[in-house]
Amino acid sequence: MDTKRIRRVKEAMQSEGLDALVCRLPENVLTLSGYWPLVGWSFLLFPRDGEPTCIIPHTEEQEAREELWGGECVSFLFGVLGAGNPYEDIARALKAASAGKGWRRVGYEGSFECIAPPWNAAETAIPANITRGVLCEVFGEALIDATDLLTSQHACKTAAEADKLRIVNEISNFGLRTFSEMVAAGVTGVELVAAVEHAIMTQGTGYKGAKRVRSFAQVATGPAETLIGFRPMEISTLRKIEPGDLALLELGVVADGFWSDRTRVRVAGKPTPQQTAVLEVVKAAQAAAIKKVRAGVTAGEVDEAARAVIRDAGYEKEFVHVTGHGVGLRYHEPIPIICPGSDLVLEPGMVHSVEPGIYIPEMGGIRLEDDVLVTQTGAEVLGAFGGDLA
Repeated sequence: MDTKRIRRVKEAMQSEGLDALVCRLPENVLTLSGYWPLVGWSFLLFPRDGEPTCIIPHTEEQEAREELWGGECVSFLFGVLGAGNPYEDIARALKAASAGKGWRRVGYEGSFECIAPPWNAAETAIPANITRGVLCEVFGEALIDATDLLTSQHACKTAAEADKLRIVNEISNFGLRTFSEMVAAGVTGVELVAAVEHAIMTQGTGYKGAKRVRSFAQVATGPAETLIGFRPMEISTLRKIEPGDLALLELGVVADGFWSDRTRVRVAGKPTPQQTAVLEVVKAAQAAAIKKVRAGVTAGEVDEAARAVIRDAGYEKEFVHVTGHGVGLRYHEPIPIICPGSDLVLEPGMVHSVEPGIYIPEMGGIRLEDDVLVTQTGAEVLGAFGGDLA
């Protein structure tokens, strides 16, 4: 059990006057119980005093009982003949678990609009109006939106959570290495994606105890595709890489519910002087930002450390995005955002990306992205890996 996480959440609940939390989103179920749901139909009732109750589809009872830190595990028939209405089953279980408690304030996930998926990322279930109706039926006027509390709890990771993030970033290196070795003339972006994801799944599953590993690789190739490599997604194509082309890998990896976000760029053959010069600027910008990171520094100061290097090299207008974002329980988290002018003060345990980039017409885009853990004295780079073009 991550006792530090449990203590932090209960202290926050005490401060907000919450008697209990009821959560459905996988990232919150994981944070509060240790269990990363297989599908999005698990509900966790987490009281400030007493033991939690996890209500799960019977199809994932084995995994839940292996991973849950404690409390009661209640299952209902799901996805088989004879199964009833899951909302009715969940409502009955919630009523039974909360009966006689006299709770006056129960927090729920009322305003989440960007969420992390369960293990089955192909289909994500979210707490919308039907879920709210069920919760209102059970808790009535006691139900209040606790989105801000839950979001703030993700901002600073515990030591146990930091260990999980070290592992997922190390697993991502299997993909980075494969990408670095495979970029060559004649290879397509789709082929690179397939190879990267194969390496992560086969080498990452079981690595340091990781049970469930999945990757989301996206590769842009050539000047036109990598020029827009700053977008939050790349569209991998069957275009064959030509000699001298850049290939940009945007790589999200999840291991047991914990996420990493990495980017690397390689060139097919020998880099041009321009490509080499731009990479050196990006490297220097990333190093400057990482050197600036420590508890007590603002996110804006970290951004400026990277942006100043790029500005001094004459590429200010070609650095079109923020320097970083939170990461960990989700691929992209809102705390902290490393952007110009931000006065958010970094705290120990925050984890964020550092990803300066330069995007030039006719050449394409070059970005380096790594995840760092904020400490009192500096930044720990998670899963350090080289960033050369060739």
